[in-house]
Amino acid sequence: MRGVRPPAVAGSFYPSSPLQLSQDVERYLQEGSNGSSCQAVIAPHAGYMFSGRTAGYAFARLSPEVSRVILLGPSHFRSFSGGALPSPHLAAFATPLGELPLDQAALALLRENPLFAGPPQAHDPEHCLEVELPFIQKRAREAAIVPVLIGNQTSLQQTEEIAQALSPLLTADTAVVVSSDFTHHGRAYGYVVFPENEDLDLHLKTRAERTAGRAIALDVRGFWHQVEVSDDSVCGAKPIAVLLQLLQHAFSGEGKLLHLSTSGEVSGDWHQVVTYVAAGFSGQWTAWREDDAPKPAPLTPDEQKALLALARATMETHLTRGEQLALWFATHPLTPTMLAPQGAFVTLHTLPEKKLRGCIGLLQPAGSLVDTVIHAAVQVLYDPRFPAVRLAELESLEVEISVLSPPQAVPNAEAIRLGEHGVILKKAGHSAVFLPQVADETGWDLETFLSRLAQKAGLPPEAWRSAELSVFTAQVFSEHTLTA
Repeated sequence: MRGVRPPAVAGSFYPSSPLQLSQDVERYLQEGSNGSSCQAVIAPHAGYMFSGRTAGYAFARLSPEVSRVILLGPSHFRSFSGGALPSPHLAAFATPLGELPLDQAALALLRENPLFAGPPQAHDPEHCLEVELPFIQKRAREAAIVPVLIGNQTSLQQTEEIAQALSPLLTADTAVVVSSDFTHHGRAYGYVVFPENEDLDLHLKTRAERTAGRAIALDVRGFWHQVEVSDDSVCGAKPIAVLLQLLQHAFSGEGKLLHLSTSGEVSGDWHQVVTYVAAGFSGQWTAWREDDAPKPAPLTPDEQKALLALARATMETHLTRGEQLALWFATHPLTPTMLAPQGAFVTLHTLPEKKLRGCIGLLQPAGSLVDTVIHAAVQVLYDPRFPAVRLAELESLEVEISVLSPPQAVPNAEAIRLGEHGVILKKAGHSAVFLPQVADETGWDLETFLSRLAQKAGLPPEAWRSAELSVFTAQVFSEHTLTA
């Protein structure tokens, strides 16, 4: 006989009295009741005193005809990658309002997938899914639930794989609910960006509008990178990304911001404050659609300008913890070439001296070209050869991007064309790379070029003669060359 997961936070996050809980939830739902129904919502999971009103705006959009709710949320107590399902010995989750049955067939299907091998024990103390259950009980009384916790080590690629595994469950009477609070601001949360003054509420709501705006636009890449690069404390960023993958690949419709609030509005405490968002997605589920695989091609001047602006927005976002990256994604449509997988380096030079200030990149792509540029733009701030780049000097630095062709091995040094080829040297576990423009910037001949490359790898100057050599070409452009 299967058991029942008892409530873990009744009496703290929400009332333990069935009558009081029923009245509170009905009041929240009534306040947010205007509007068309949604197939998916994002709702907060704090104590009802703080976030119940905002949650009501989300759950009021669920259709009463829903028979299954896929419930996604972050794991606050266990660290893992992928999804964690409840123990197979459970039949239901309970609240003071009664029991919600688990969709055993759906869970059995997911258990066959290693992506969902996270620890079932993660559900035992977890509040993020539990606080949503009374809203489901009141709004979709006949629904069975599919509770899935998404681990904090989950990658962007894994969010797509998890979404694809969930997509066969997306029938017309299935809803997806994602549980997430947004920015947690204050020293207690280890995240302080804005001053504690009368404008903090506005700052936090503006931040939430721009970050949630990428989700509402069904822009998983923009949402993911804004949160990651700014180190924003959106606790449910990973499950939101899973939802956005579903919406990009298996949905036809649109998103809408339904409500926005902060805990400070209730508590008056601006030393530690949390932002709450309700968002809804109306439309219909579709069969899973695979994206066409874009192929690398020469970048147009407009694409070059966009990528340079992307690199600068990334660095500014990382150093200020601001929303510049979200604004970049909101204003720059991604072309197939920008979405093609390519390696790239970001280089910084001082102005007007044109001295090297940092150069970091990836020979192999980290996803799309956009993803690779973002990765390199963060890392170049911390090039170990130089002091870390400070915000105050960023304005006086010039950004250069080198977009690379795939490396190809060459039999010997004679195959290298200086100024056209970048070179990768490998020997005895050591490696180093020079971009093509290094030869023109230094005026080195081939032997000097390779000797310096060997030394960069931590090898004797003559080691290049017996090393493994590979070459690549690069499309190189900078803020100076595109404005000259």
